[in-house]
Amino acid sequence: MRRHEYVLALDDAVALVPDEPSVRHPALADAEVLAVLMLDAYLHTIDYEGETIVEARGEVERYLANRPLLGCSWLRVDGGAAVSALLVSHWVHRDCPIVNYVMTSSTWKGKGLASDLVARTLASLRGAGYGEVRAVITEGNLPSEAIFARAGFRRV
Repeated sequence: MRRHEYVLALDDAVALVPDEPSVRHPALADAEVLAVLMLDAYLHTIDYEGETIVEARGEVERYLANRPLLGCSWLRVDGGAAVSALLVSHWVHRDCPIVNYVMTSSTWKGKGLASDLVARTLASLRGAGYGEVRAVITEGNLPSEAIFARAGFRRV
């Protein structure tokens, strides 16, 4: 699979998003919740490569151990269940934040949750003083390509 890098300069035009009780920053204690969400969100998509819950747990653990920016990441819950998340970390190679994962539960896709979390992340990153953010998207992942294009990202 080919993946492409995208970049967005964070400027004063980044819109603030109002607080909402069902949206919060993820915590280290959310590892299992995030792994379950990850598996559900990626199952039967272009980015699914036959992973199991064990592999999803490993992926989340690697994220949490590798410079996560939890204060700029977001988790949406409904009735105690995670329905969408966006996880961002510091990308050492580019010395800037990178969106690592955008995940929405299969039953919640198409409701604008990912776009909302992208907007929240951009506002958080801007508020934290970052000048740009990057993402890497699998070629053909049309939902992610559309979400990031609407947010102003451009392919590098």
